[in-house]
Amino acid sequence: MIQKQLLIDLVEQFCTYQHKQRGKTEGGARTYQWNLERFLMFFRKHEGRPARVTDLTQETVQAWMDQMADADLALSTMRSRQSTLSSFCSWLVKRESLAENPVAKLDRPRYERTPPKQVPGAELMDALVEAAKQRKRPRDTAIFLILRYTGMRRESVASLRVRHLYPDWGLRGVHVKGGKTRDIPLPSVVMKFLQTYVNLVLAPDVGDVTPDTPLFWSRWAGRRGIRRLTPIHGKNIWRLCKTYGRLIGVPELKPHDLRHGVAMEVLEQHHDLEEVRALLGHTRIDTTQIYATIRPHQLKRAVSFYEDKAARMLSG
Repeated sequence: MIQKQLLIDLVEQFCTYQHKQRGKTEGGARTYQWNLERFLMFFRKHEGRPARVTDLTQETVQAWMDQMADADLALSTMRSRQSTLSSFCSWLVKRESLAENPVAKLDRPRYERTPPKQVPGAELMDALVEAAKQRKRPRDTAIFLILRYTGMRRESVASLRVRHLYPDWGLRGVHVKGGKTRDIPLPSVVMKFLQTYVNLVLAPDVGDVTPDTPLFWSRWAGRRGIRRLTPIHGKNIWRLCKTYGRLIGVPELKPHDLRHGVAMEVLEQHHDLEEVRALLGHTRIDTTQIYATIRPHQLKRAVSFYEDKAARMLSG
């Protein structure tokens, strides 16, 4: 019976379902699996045996939440893990393997919206592209151009295929967070660069290029020193950003920082949160409103007119 089946096997099925049927990215499915494995590890440590479907009770889930709170995990981490477990339980309910979702009646950790710590300006984002150009790395240049002008998440960039390129528009049908797809505009000169990259770099590397050919690939040393070629992952883009960040003097730079940078640049140019929301693909405008927070240097400039007034007041 399914009720006696080990949860670890059902977790595998759930993550495959999310990726293959719900359209979640590979990175999103891996995050689901990682979160659920934290619950399985917790249960095994406290009960001394693998978890089964019948072990998914409100008391067990609450004990897991209490354990995370005792470990001083961030509210965002606790919320993410609880949300993943809730989705898993809902999936089991639909399969008639679980009578009800035990997470539904539990309190959810408060969601905190905090301003991003690192918001790179246009000069820094441009420097990232220039560094890749100077190193004569067309693949890296292409990746940074997309990040710099779209604010896309790294997993979405890693999922790009040749079929997503539309010369007169930009990128169409791109897989984004939540298993959705979006059309994302790009400057025409960037699209010309990407097409040149496909013709002069991608085709010689992978041979026969089809619409389903991944746009970006990674080389790594295999056995006996043979160089192997595999489609790039989001983690590769994260490492790439760290590498170039060190080159331009910002070693703490991450791909998501560029997303914040693009959002702030568009907001400062157009003063329209709805445009920023549409560009980033946020479902709700309140998610985008975090970028309306005035940054310190902007606040300083806003009160700069006081300088002369204070000087006159204190003169003599």
